[in-house]
Amino acid sequence: MLGVDDKIIRTLRALVTRPGLLTVDHLRGRRAPYLKPLQLFLVVNVLFFLAAPRMPMFNYSLANYLEFSPPSPSLVARLVQKEASGADAYVACVKKFDDRVESERKSLIVLFAPALALALSVMFAWRARHPGVPSHYGEHLVFALHLLTFIWLALAGWGVIAAIMAGRTPSRAGAVAVAVVGTLLIGAAAHAVLAVRRVYELSVAGSFGVVTVLAGGFVGILVVYRTLLFFTTYCTLQINGGSATAVRG
Repeated sequence: MLGVDDKIIRTLRALVTRPGLLTVDHLRGRRAPYLKPLQLFLVVNVLFFLAAPRMPMFNYSLANYLEFSPPSPSLVARLVQKEASGADAYVACVKKFDDRVESERKSLIVLFAPALALALSVMFAWRARHPGVPSHYGEHLVFALHLLTFIWLALAGWGVIAAIMAGRTPSRAGAVAVAVVGTLLIGAAAHAVLAVRRVYELSVAGSFGVVTVLAGGFVGILVVYRTLLFFTTYCTLQINGGSATAVRG
């Protein structure tokens, strides 16, 4: 057990302090000291899922969907009204959706890594193969897993700060939250640039360009994920008998 704990600590230390090193070592066969990319991703996901409800962009409750797009809040409202016409039915529908979405989001979040790896494959399709530099989809997937793991860590930190500041005065909490979130986002961007530079052997300018494109792709994936999560959850409830039917029966 101690050996496993040491490996986790060693892997996280390398991930945070030496951007891109885990991917480079993995591609060059130096894998024994570290957790496998998917193992690391799943371990950090546990922290991320605990912290995510504190972040609006990763809050997938029905109340959040009724307020923020995508999909359209008006469309969500119509679908909910279709399933729950009375007050009691509405309360039951909300609980049923929120309980179900928790399990669905944990399953669907693994789609981020393959989607990001596909974007990297397209971006670097023009490049000739170099030893130790990703060129195949599986190699891009390794980097995507490591990069997303760091992003999840940064977002988990955001969630922890939000939880700590929840009981403070709004003005003070807001100022601290902005400062911390800004630092985390800048740190994540800098980490991504350094990781891309090390793994893909690019210049600083080239690495910054790649990260800029990936940031746009990440937002697009997040939009697709949020939309897919809603309809997957909603349709699953329908398949299982429908929320309205359940509360009326």
